[in-house]
Amino acid sequence: MHGLNQILGKAKFINQNYGEVYYRGECKLHKSLIPSIFRTHKNASSAIRPLNTLKRKIIADTRLSNFIKLSSEASAKNHQLEGVLQHYGIKTRYIDLVDNHWIALWMGHNNCVQYKIHETYYHYEKRELPIVENLTNPSPLETDKLYQYILLIAMPHSNNHNCGITEQGDFILVDLRQALPSTFLRPHAQHGLVMRKVIHTEESVDKYDLATEVVGIVRIRIDKAEVWLGDGALLSQENLFPAPGYDTGYDVLLTRVDIFSGIGMKIAKYIS
Repeated sequence: MHGLNQILGKAKFINQNYGEVYYRGECKLHKSLIPSIFRTHKNASSAIRPLNTLKRKIIADTRLSNFIKLSSEASAKNHQLEGVLQHYGIKTRYIDLVDNHWIALWMGHNNCVQYKIHETYYHYEKRELPIVENLTNPSPLETDKLYQYILLIAMPHSNNHNCGITEQGDFILVDLRQALPSTFLRPHAQHGLVMRKVIHTEESVDKYDLATEVVGIVRIRIDKAEVWLGDGALLSQENLFPAPGYDTGYDVLLTRVDIFSGIGMKIAKYIS
């Protein structure tokens, strides 16, 4: 754990003149870091059309937009809204990040599993070290089962801050703890941020790839991560994904079926 703290500290130290370094926990590595809305689309414009429709519906709903406490400024309002939707399971142009490496470690140590009964539900299950014959020289398939990862992603410094939103050149970062009231409990529990690239033409989804901003990757054996995380309540699914009874914002989003109907987008439902 001392080595983990030190290597994360080094990443921040050597990038001090460039910007901030944030974290993203992964169960396995991918060839790109493309936002979820584009993973099944080739054309960016067609991908974001339903998202824009959804945002317009929420902005037009005075009661809901006031509850979210959307900014009166059009640009900030748009980023706030897309950020909260991203964090509650809607596919957007943003990537989820955190500034607490304990949370990133947890995200890489737990698989998100989908269950479908009458509706689709999600649940996080702790990864377990498999029984393999040769841990010192594992096959590529075994390697995926042995390790988890923390991506280190840099965001350039900026003096352009507004409502928790930082804009710098081709990047936007939204600190959801500042952009949203704490009635939306999940982003506050998770130290949640979202980040995306600013693309001026919406043709190619590849331009949104944030892999260009990865300044380091930490690979960790999952049995080591389990020891480091321990079993404290703050690092549990119950805390990181609070139930609607605690997370009032989540509850409100779930009940507003009228806003999401006909668009093909739903707030993700989690079970402990």
